[in-house]
Amino acid sequence: MILILASGLAWRHLQPGGIPIQQIRQVLNTLVINLLVPALIFGVFLNTHPEPALYRVPLVALATIAVCLGAGLLVFGAMLRAGHLTRAEAGAAVLAVGFGNGLGAALPVIEGLYGAQATRVPLMYEMFATVPVHWSLGVALAAWFGGAAVGWRSVLVVLRMPPFWATLIALAMNASGVVVPDSLVHAFSVLGQAAVPLLLFVVGSTFTLHGLSRLSVLLPVVVLRPILGVAVCLFAARALELDGTLLTTTALVAAAPSVAVGIAVCERFKLDSALFTAALTVTTVLYVLLAPVLMTLVEG
Repeated sequence: MILILASGLAWRHLQPGGIPIQQIRQVLNTLVINLLVPALIFGVFLNTHPEPALYRVPLVALATIAVCLGAGLLVFGAMLRAGHLTRAEAGAAVLAVGFGNGLGAALPVIEGLYGAQATRVPLMYEMFATVPVHWSLGVALAAWFGGAAVGWRSVLVVLRMPPFWATLIALAMNASGVVVPDSLVHAFSVLGQAAVPLLLFVVGSTFTLHGLSRLSVLLPVVVLRPILGVAVCLFAARALELDGTLLTTTALVAAAPSVAVGIAVCERFKLDSALFTAALTVTTVLYVLLAPVLMTLVEG
C-alpha cells in the first residue's frame, strides 16, 4: 500500500507522457466512482447475505461524524476567534477533522487485513453516513467559512453518485432472494478489485509537503481525526452491540484519513486547500502505518 501511495506521488512529480496529474486524477476518479466501485459493491453484497448488525454501522458512523464535526468547530472556532487562524484555514481544518474517507485508504486497509467480504463495512459507512452528511452539512459549513452561499441542490450530489444506488440495489436484491449467476458475481468482483489500487494511487498523487510546517493546526487534526473518531466509534458501536470483526472494521473506518474530495470542496469555496492537503497527507501516512496496531488494540 505504501508503494502504491508512493507511486502516485512520484507520478505527480515525473508526469510521464506530459499529462497533468489533475487531469489524470479527474479521469481516474470518474472511472472509479462510476464503474469500479459499483462493481465492487455488487461483487461484495451479492456474494453473501449481510448480517443484520451490518445495518447498524451507519448509525455508528453518524454519531462519530457528529462528534468529530462538533469538536472541530469548537477547537478551530476558538482558534479563529483568538486570531490564530483565518476563516479559510479554520474551514479547511473542520472538514479535515469531520470526515474520514472510507473509499480512500480505509477500503484497501480493511481488505488487506480482513479480506474482500469485510469491505462491506467501509462501503456501508461511506454510502449511508459520510457521503450524505459531507455533501449537505459539510458543504454548507465550507460555504459558511468561505463566505459563499450554498443552495439545497448540493444535497442532490448524493443522488447522482452511482455507488449510492449500487449499494441500495445490491442490498435490495440480496434481501429479496434474487439469485445472481456466480459467473456474473465473479465478473463484478474481478472488476471491482481494480478500484483498490487506483484509489490508493489517486490519494498518493495528492500528497504534498506544502503546509506540513503548520503544526499548530495539523496537530489538533491528527489528534481529533483518528483518536477521537475511534473513541466515539467504539462507544457507539458497543452501545449498539457491535462486536468481533464488525466492531474492529468499523473502528478502522472511523480512524480513516481525511476525505480526498475535500480538496475540491476547499478550492470551490476558497478555503485553504494547501492546509487540507497537508492534513490529508499526514493522516493517510499515519493511518497506513498504524492501522495494524489499532486492529490489535481493538481486538485485544
